[in-house]
Amino acid sequence: MHQEAEMIHNDLLQELFVIRRNLEISSINPSLYQQQQQQSNLATIEKFHHSLKELSDYLSPAHIDDSLPLAIQHTLVKWRSRIPELNLQMELPTDWPPESLYTLHVVLMALEELLQIILSNISGRLSIIVSLKARGNFNELMLQLTDLNKSKETYISNIKEVAYLRHAFNFLTCGKCFCQHKHNAEIWYFRWRHWQKNLNI
Repeated sequence: MHQEAEMIHNDLLQELFVIRRNLEISSINPSLYQQQQQQSNLATIEKFHHSLKELSDYLSPAHIDDSLPLAIQHTLVKWRSRIPELNLQMELPTDWPPESLYTLHVVLMALEELLQIILSNISGRLSIIVSLKARGNFNELMLQLTDLNKSKETYISNIKEVAYLRHAFNFLTCGKCFCQHKHNAEIWYFRWRHWQKNLNI
C-alpha cells in the first residue's frame, strides 16, 4: 500500500495540479457559458484532489517512517481540525523504539477506523483522550471516550463494525483489542507485542 500511496502523491496529485492550473489560465477570457463550465470543472478537480490527498495520507500516514507518536499526533490534529468542537487530548511519548512498518500501518488504520465509527455514531459533548505507552513486553494505544449523555445502549462496543475492527486488529497484529466501561467512560485498548518479543497481555 505504501507504493500505491507514493504513486498517488507523486503522479496523480501532480497531474491534477497541472490540469487545474491550465483550466485557471484558460478561464481568463472565455464566454460566460465556458467560464461557468470551467468553474464547475475546477470545483470537481479540487474535490478530487482533496480526496486523493486524504487517501494518500490514509495509505501512507505522515511521519510513519519517523515514529508512531508523531504519526498518531498528525492523525489526531487532522481530526481536531475537522471537528473543532471535539475535546481531544493526547498523551504521547517523545521517544519511541522502531517498529515494523506493517505494524505501524495496522495500528494507525485501527485508530482512524475507530475514530470514524465514534464520530459517526455519537453526537453531543464528547471527550476523547488518546495515550500511547510501552508496557513491559507489549505496546498499548488507549482511547478513553467520555460522553455525559451516554447510556449502555449507545456504547460504541455494541456497533457491529467495531467487532469487525477488533477481530481484524487481533488477527493482523497477533495482539489484543478490547473495551472496558467505567462510569460514563468507554475505554478502548489496542495492545501488540514488541518486535521479536513474546506477547503476554
